[in-house]
Amino acid sequence: MQTNKWNHFIAAIVVVALSAACSSKASDSRKVEDKTTIPPALPVDVIIASEITLDQTEIVAGSIVPNRTVDIMSELSRKVSYVAFKDGSYVSQGQLLYKLDDSDIRAKLRQLQADLNLAQIIERRLYELLKTETVRQEEYDIALAKVQSLQAAEEILRVELAKTSVRAPFSGVIGISKVFAGSLVSPGLPLVNLQESGTLKIQFNVSEKYLPLINSGNKISFTTEQNKEQDLATVVSTEAGVDLQSRNITVQAIINKPLGKLKAGMSAKVFFKTTKDNEKGIFVPTEALLPGASGYSVFLVKNGVAKITEVAVVNRNEKAARISTGIASGDTVMISNMLRAGDGMPVSVVSIK
Repeated sequence: MQTNKWNHFIAAIVVVALSAACSSKASDSRKVEDKTTIPPALPVDVIIASEITLDQTEIVAGSIVPNRTVDIMSELSRKVSYVAFKDGSYVSQGQLLYKLDDSDIRAKLRQLQADLNLAQIIERRLYELLKTETVRQEEYDIALAKVQSLQAAEEILRVELAKTSVRAPFSGVIGISKVFAGSLVSPGLPLVNLQESGTLKIQFNVSEKYLPLINSGNKISFTTEQNKEQDLATVVSTEAGVDLQSRNITVQAIINKPLGKLKAGMSAKVFFKTTKDNEKGIFVPTEALLPGASGYSVFLVKNGVAKITEVAVVNRNEKAARISTGIASGDTVMISNMLRAGDGMPVSVVSIK
């Protein structure tokens, strides 16, 4: 009887031991399972996004052009009598540049003046006779009409005679004459180029996206091959429309420099400001950007977890990109290990750049 009790006691101890062992194995199994389902935090470097005042400029190619320039031409087909200027000299408005042969016009004018003189004498005589009704009104009207016709012909000849004197339309520097005394010129043939001195312009092209930033009175800076220091110019005008091919608009800005320092035709580097005054923006390093089919995205770190977020890039260079939407000031942006990260993955911030 005692032997049976002892056997039952030993059996109970074995059952308790087996139960404890199974419970321990189950606990160890749950711990292993938990460790496999929770990934370790990914170490990352981050930056804290913040708004900064923008002062961005774009360098565009420009050219120095005269405020006014014109090719001097003749309105008549005549021979040049003489050239009245020295090549490359300064000429004043109205100054004689070329004198064309006018001998035949002057001869016609003298003949016409003699005919006009005689016609005026006859008209005055008939006018006195008309008062006494010695002549008919019709006779006097014919004489008066002839005087008026000859006066009109005289005016035409004087206009033609004036055109034989080719004068400067404005003051400036004259170029190199293309014709000389004895040359036969015709309408439309350029004789010499005249450029206004004292005032020069810079002409350059900018993208249509900058149209809101182009206003008369805006200041731009520029440099030339002869002067590496930045000078200022003031925007005065733009082309009427945008070029259909390049989608650029032509801008002109006036500068005031001695002609000896700057010459029309010189190349220039124009520093065009592409941001408004006191405009603010957020920048991130280019390595933070993840290209995608619809644009760019970044990983933001929120509560220890990586969150992928689409962003709109305004412009970028090799080092940084300006973001317009998707990132707010104070956001934490990942700049390393983006290729290993996934949306919702735990991350551990190693350093803040």
